[in-house]
Amino acid sequence: MEKKERLDSKIHRLFRHAGHPRWAHRMGPKKFQTWVLCLGLVIKQVYQLSYRRSMRFLDEYFSIGIHWTTLQKAAKRLPKRLWQSLLAATITAEVIPLAAADGTGLSRNNASEYYVRRIDRKQPIHKATQVIALVDVEQRKFIAGNLWTHAQGETRRIPQLHTKCKVKPEVLLMDKGFDAEWLHQWLNEHGTFSVAPARKNCRRGNHRKLMRDCMDWTLYWQRNIVESLFSALKRLFGSTLRCNHIKTQTAELFCRLIAYNIGYRLRHFLLSPSFRNIYIGF
Repeated sequence: MEKKERLDSKIHRLFRHAGHPRWAHRMGPKKFQTWVLCLGLVIKQVYQLSYRRSMRFLDEYFSIGIHWTTLQKAAKRLPKRLWQSLLAATITAEVIPLAAADGTGLSRNNASEYYVRRIDRKQPIHKATQVIALVDVEQRKFIAGNLWTHAQGETRRIPQLHTKCKVKPEVLLMDKGFDAEWLHQWLNEHGTFSVAPARKNCRRGNHRKLMRDCMDWTLYWQRNIVESLFSALKRLFGSTLRCNHIKTQTAELFCRLIAYNIGYRLRHFLLSPSFRNIYIGF
């Protein structure tokens, strides 16, 4: 009972802190509030359930009678700015002295490349999606993140994520793949000092020369926190995106980041025999 009230109050308080209205659309049907829809989507990611089993979970543990197609439509129709604001609302720190940036990949729920080649399929297969996130090193939380279906240069993604941060980090740690003089200058203009190792044979750029000659490696090695958080995220929620559409994939990613930031695990439900018999296995 305490866990049910705790999750209910956390999601509801998160919506009030983000300043969102009760309903997703002012002209739409007033049947389910927006935070209830997000609660069902977060539960779906925490327990790795289908939409139908998420519907049963909400009905039994929260007494919320909602159809599974309502959750399916909400995952596709809720805008990205809502998820970004909810992720920003999970950050309670007023100052972020140190942050780290890195990227990873999440595979799609389709046939492997080996199987596609073995059956002599001529159509191209879908590659893994690209995820880039900013992490608070001290609080161990995701402060910004986004997903792209076509992997491109990671350097151009940093300004977009930096503008989405509720609190701008003072120092940003990046690996050698993010080394670009224009990026260093852009971050300096927006109040963030970037630390990234210079590429080999670096000769241009004042900031890159500074990193080449006066690199603080003790500070830089704290960047592995973002890799640890990516590893923990994949161990908790899986390394595969189950959705096929870009909008539902975005909702799936942000639900995982929000669930990780609010520290909601519910491991005792996963270990209970009743939960395994009803929702996971038969």
